[in-house]
Amino acid sequence: MKQALRKILTGLTVLLLFPVVIAIVYEYTRINENEEHISTVYKEQLETVITSINYYTGDIASNWASRIDLWLMHPSDTAIINRLSKENASIRAIYLSSLDGRGKTVYRSSAEAANDTALASIITSEKEAIEQINSYYDNNYRKFISYPTPTNSIAMLFICKGADNENLVCIIELELQQFLQHHINPRIQAIARDNFLIELLHAPSGTTLLRASGQASGATRYDQEGEMWLFPTVKIGITLKQDTITDLASKKVKEGMLLLGAVLLILIAGIWFLYSSVKKEIKLAQIKSEFISNVSHEIRTPLALISMYAETLEMGRISSEEKIKGYYRTISAESERLNGMIDNILNFSQLESGKRKYKFEVCRLNDICTQIIENYESHFKNNHCDVSFDPSEALPRILGDKQAIAEALINLIDNAVKYSRDNRKIEISTGVDKKMCYVEVKDYGIGIARKDQKLIFDKFYRVSRNNLANEVKGTGLGLSLVCEIIKSHKGKVSLQSKPEAGSTFRLYFPTIPKSKNS
Repeated sequence: MKQALRKILTGLTVLLLFPVVIAIVYEYTRINENEEHISTVYKEQLETVITSINYYTGDIASNWASRIDLWLMHPSDTAIINRLSKENASIRAIYLSSLDGRGKTVYRSSAEAANDTALASIITSEKEAIEQINSYYDNNYRKFISYPTPTNSIAMLFICKGADNENLVCIIELELQQFLQHHINPRIQAIARDNFLIELLHAPSGTTLLRASGQASGATRYDQEGEMWLFPTVKIGITLKQDTITDLASKKVKEGMLLLGAVLLILIAGIWFLYSSVKKEIKLAQIKSEFISNVSHEIRTPLALISMYAETLEMGRISSEEKIKGYYRTISAESERLNGMIDNILNFSQLESGKRKYKFEVCRLNDICTQIIENYESHFKNNHCDVSFDPSEALPRILGDKQAIAEALINLIDNAVKYSRDNRKIEISTGVDKKMCYVEVKDYGIGIARKDQKLIFDKFYRVSRNNLANEVKGTGLGLSLVCEIIKSHKGKVSLQSKPEAGSTFRLYFPTIPKSKNS
């Protein structure tokens, strides 16, 4: 049975878990693909942001170059160059030179600006680059290049045309930090808003030149980096202000996996619950089958004895008066046992269907115990049991069904008789414990193992240790009936037992309050 159940469970588990595992793997792959796709799109967008910053910077440089072109067309109009320098405080100096290096400074804002010699040396040292941008200019494309100066500023070079239509080299010396703050900062602030953190850094030193939107952590991890085309020593770093796209994607992956894991756990729990339920039902069916077989045997045995003894007496085969009385006693005892067994089955059936009705009335446990002991005196003698009763004096009265309480107590006493061995002493007592009356049945029989103590109150359960279920007659309903009867009286059952040391059962009943008990 267990092997078949395991096979069924294994097949069911594979049947249910296989598609779930496939779905989880598929979803995980989908999530990773989506994450990669989102990351790619996101980085492309960030690259577009960096490109827009570079285009914006180039537009500023082109605007300056156009205004210088205009001034070179009208060199006497100094207002043009003055307006340019006034509107752009980051300009330290403007230097014009021929392609062969002959030139002069046409505007200087402060003494900190580089001198003519320093600016001329840039043209001399970068002659090849200047020839290249001059070639671009002749092909209608103006390219800007920049170099650091000895005065920690930036020299921005481009080609322009003089009044005599000669190509000239123009150098605009910039204070980089001021240029970024005045011209680039508004732009990146508009882009960043509350969503992004954008930083401009001096690449060689790692110094932050400009930051938009919030404070950066000690070691910022950028989602996208790039350099400023006009100022190659300046690096642009951009990332989400809160979580990065990688963090968000990872968070989504984790949430998805947690959800799938929760579904898997629920499914496993469901399979386990199904397995437990099926196992329990199979076990119950097996117990019921054993119960029917056992009850059939238990009923057949006394019926066979009664039939055999009755037939013997009817045919007059026994002449001894003593034997005839013995046969009658056996018939009476077996009839009583058969009647008790049938009563148990009927009572259990009523309890199971909820049809049993209790007749609650004020009663005394001592009186019920005394009556039972008197009625079963011959039964105790026939089974060689020494039964003693120790009633508690002034025991409070209880509210209960006398017949049901007697039935529960008889079941306990009957078990004590059946499971006693050499020491066939049974002690019955009553008392009060924590505002509850109790009746106690103590025997010195075979006892009950700890692992069986929680199970003996289950319906149909019988202890199978040492073939005990076959040695001792019974249906496995007695203690289940006891438990149900006591629950109906709002009481409880306790058990203390050790193997080979006997068992002590207590039935507790709530007492009637003093106002009603008087």
